[in-house]
Amino acid sequence: MLSKMTGLTGQLALGIRVFVLLPAAGAAAVLPFVDFDKAAGLMTIDVNAASTAAAGAIYAAATGSTFAWSRWAKRRGGAT
Repeated sequence: MLSKMTGLTGQLALGIRVFVLLPAAGAAAVLPFVDFDKAAGLMTIDVNAASTAAAGAIYAAATGSTFAWSRWAKRRGGAT
């Protein structure tokens, strides 16, 4: 039983790493409000620009993907 749980935990960790952490690191590397100074080893984030980008992403996820939300609701048994 423990070996099954360990394998499942390892798969979960791999899934999080591949589908969450690596894309987040790639996105952070190309975002205009994240800057990395190699000499100092310091990463700086412009909070104003980051909050604007986060608001845009939340708005897009909540309203721009209405088709996806309707499919999810329909699959759960709701009428759309």
